[in-house]
Amino acid sequence: IWVGWDPTVVSFEVLSVSDQMILGKLCWLETGVACYVSVIYAEHSFSTRRPLWEDLVARSYSLQDVPSLVLGDFNAIKDPSDRLGGSDLWLPCFDEFRQCLDQAELDDLRYVGFRYTWSTSSGPSRKMRKIDRVLVNPCWSQVFSFSEASFLALGISDHSPMVVKVENPILRKRPFKFFDFWMQHPDFDSIVKQGRLKQLNRDSFANISVRNSEAREALKQTQVGLLNDPTSMVLADLERAQRRTLVELRSQEESFFRQKARIRWFKEGDRNTKFFHQYVSKRHLRNRILSVVDSSGNQITEPQL
Repeated sequence: IWVGWDPTVVSFEVLSVSDQMILGKLCWLETGVACYVSVIYAEHSFSTRRPLWEDLVARSYSLQDVPSLVLGDFNAIKDPSDRLGGSDLWLPCFDEFRQCLDQAELDDLRYVGFRYTWSTSSGPSRKMRKIDRVLVNPCWSQVFSFSEASFLALGISDHSPMVVKVENPILRKRPFKFFDFWMQHPDFDSIVKQGRLKQLNRDSFANISVRNSEAREALKQTQVGLLNDPTSMVLADLERAQRRTLVELRSQEESFFRQKARIRWFKEGDRNTKFFHQYVSKRHLRNRILSVVDSSGNQITEPQL
């Protein structure tokens, strides 16, 4: 495996090297924004690939809160749709790659270009496979939501070249959206009559996730104080008030992400805010149009065109 970079644009610190993976920290010099990149060249047999799957899962825990990009030749397919031609037999060991991605919370970055990334020579016995992938963790989808992979024509190689683009967001005015939890506010009716819903959102519901985290930390500190001074009525009253606040904020946050995720099979009482947040981020990333291909096969990325 070879990794090269332009030292005038980015820095790359190698953190780990194995037979099948190089892991490093990539940092853009101009902005200071950083991410972790794992470059893969997997072995050809099931048994020798297993240490790579185990390594990816193990490292995913320490990288779950930072944007992580995993790309390269995995020499494995995730499901039967990743192959064309050849045998249709599906063995249990084929499931190991998909299980690895599920456990490591890695998903394909949205892409344009060729579906199959590896091919044998042309002819009636030709086989095509998707064994080269660009994978990202949930944090990448949040931080680099304007990113996209391109799988290019094979040329003289039997593998499709991969290009990852990380674009600057195009700022547009957001459309007005109504959220159900606004109706929980005691002054909702009067505010609606005065036409001040946007002000209500700014004053009472802005940064709901941050306020939820702050409320949880405040309650934790009060409970620590009660452990040291269990007879304090002041702390007991404060804890009750903070509990009510946290329950209310959690309900609002849950309602916010459930509505944005547009999931109808949600079971009332569950607390799946992290799941909803990741779902919303993935849906936003999937719905963004970063490029189109015209009738001549040209990829167009300029928004004004």
